[in-house]
Amino acid sequence: MTPPPHDGPPRHHPAGASLLRRTAVGAGWMVAWRAFTRVLGLASTLVLARALVPADFGLLAMATGFAAAVEALSQVGLQDALVRHPDGERLRDTGFTLQLARGLATGLAVALAAPAAAWWFAEPRLLPVLLILAAGALAAGAENIGIVAFRRDLRFDRQFALLSAPRLLQLAVTVPLALALHSYWALLAGIVAARLARTAMTWLVHPYRPRLSLAGWRELAGFSLWTWAGSLAGLVWDRCDPFVLGPRFGAARLGLYVQAQELAALPATELVLPAVEALFAGLASSSRAGGSPARLAPAVALALTMAILPLAIAISCAAGDVVAVLLGPHWAAAAGLVAILAWQGAFAPFGFVVGVTLLAGGLARRNFVANAAASAIRLAALIAAVALTRRLDLIAWTTVGCVAAEAAVFLALLPGGAGWLRETAGGFARAAAAAAVTVAALAALGLAWRPPPAASFSALAHGLLVGIVTLVVYAAALLAAWFAAGRPDGPERRLSGLVAARLRVRRRTPPSRSQFTDTGLVGRRRT
Repeated sequence: MTPPPHDGPPRHHPAGASLLRRTAVGAGWMVAWRAFTRVLGLASTLVLARALVPADFGLLAMATGFAAAVEALSQVGLQDALVRHPDGERLRDTGFTLQLARGLATGLAVALAAPAAAWWFAEPRLLPVLLILAAGALAAGAENIGIVAFRRDLRFDRQFALLSAPRLLQLAVTVPLALALHSYWALLAGIVAARLARTAMTWLVHPYRPRLSLAGWRELAGFSLWTWAGSLAGLVWDRCDPFVLGPRFGAARLGLYVQAQELAALPATELVLPAVEALFAGLASSSRAGGSPARLAPAVALALTMAILPLAIAISCAAGDVVAVLLGPHWAAAAGLVAILAWQGAFAPFGFVVGVTLLAGGLARRNFVANAAASAIRLAALIAAVALTRRLDLIAWTTVGCVAAEAAVFLALLPGGAGWLRETAGGFARAAAAAAVTVAALAALGLAWRPPPAASFSALAHGLLVGIVTLVVYAAALLAAWFAAGRPDGPERRLSGLVAARLRVRRRTPPSRSQFTDTGLVGRRRT
């Protein structure tokens, strides 16, 4: 994704151009990280979905959901505060001390609450699982706070390395154990190994050695307090499914729903999340320099929406193929859920982008209000849906509606959001029109929502065909709508400028590295 024009220094200003390039490069590193981890994840899924049963995944969803709920009680956003604070380096010792105390408190709370969790879910196997996760929380609290510098300085290449090694270790631990044990203990062992490895690596990759101190706690308290409140509200959004669905449907059906949700959310988790992580650091730098991050949010959300819509369409229309290839035949019941939940991708960028924009601009309180309102809507809707029906497909449609409501809530609380949204309304209309044309074309060709073939190879071939047709039709429809609108400024113009620049480069002698710098080839990408 090419970022929208920077709202701080003028385009010719070296500092502004440098910040924009560094943010774009950072986003590239985080997208690369997600691509890397997804390749590993798909490889492990091909094995784990066949070595384990849905009840194993459901049990881990209960355990990790409960542990995350307890952890969020002390999630005060220390690292985000250090990234944004103008004098963040001076406050690192205080941040480390608070982080360590938080890890100790979280581990103790999870351990003490484990019996109650096992009773709530009527699942006695949760007790030892939660005790092990409590030990992992202690390890997380001992991370070296110095790694915050990687985000603060937009050094996402180092962040990539820090994230990659523990993920590789998790795969190396989980897959052999799953094949040997055919038990959920393999999943748990991989989680713990990755957490311990990450903690150890933070001390290896950064030379900073923190000391215990609370000298700067007041300076972190204001931002961190509202970030903490926002994280609690966000936790309800992210983790309420196991708490509401688990007691009613049991571990097996919960595992089916959780895996369907993971597959359906691939466009958001693989493109939107890594992009906004880099975006937060870039917008925080802009805010420290006196810029206004809020004006960028609708344009960034538009670019991300245009990017993930065809992926969401392809996953929905080829849901049966996706499930057959990645999970195997005994997960066939998840296909209908994937087809529904994939439509979250049409609305997901709004909440992600506006949320990090509010935090980067120092509007943590407003971010909390948005999270609290959206989470209340989702929790109430989910409880009502579970009370009225035992059908997971209707609950999935409820989830999609809640994501749309979340987008509206966040946009309503964005400073000047109505004005910025009007500027990009045409782009969203073009994306929606292109999506409608694409779905109609797939349905007319008989490619949409077909029952999965019995053979995995046939499912893979059909899924690839759906993906190719989706991308081609969507791109053609989007460009046609853009030309019909008079080629206005937007992501389509930036994409066409990038392609034109690449074609011009191919026609002439490849320039030297200095020529790229002097002629500002990156600048043409932003035209």
